[in-house]
Amino acid sequence: MATSPKKETPDSGVVQEQPTPAAARHGDHDRIVMASRRADGSMDQVNPEFIGDKDTAIAAAKEQLAVQAVSAVDVAARGVSAGEGEDGAGSSAPDAEIKALKEAHEKAKDAAEAQAEREVERLHQGLGE
Repeated sequence: MATSPKKETPDSGVVQEQPTPAAARHGDHDRIVMASRRADGSMDQVNPEFIGDKDTAIAAAKEQLAVQAVSAVDVAARGVSAGEGEDGAGSSAPDAEIKALKEAHEKAKDAAEAQAEREVERLHQGLGE
């Protein structure tokens, strides 16, 4: 087997001691089973490719995005509190603000799960074998 001698000039481009962000964007990519997420819910990988069992990847992405979306609703609604009834005792009737918050949770969760499924469907590449 023939080999080429390593070029020792710094501008040869053959060996890259320290990868640059540009190199990562244009060549390499991340093979993932579950994404890392930024605060806005977007994936924090370089050109991600889902591998492994597709149903598992979808379930993980749905759970991850749903929890993050529901948490975002809670953060936006901070300050909501349940008060006491007129007689000083707690009320057994559902609090309107809590009901609205639960509905917002469900809406955010459904949207997040749909986003998760779209991402995995678009980026899944099989079992990685």
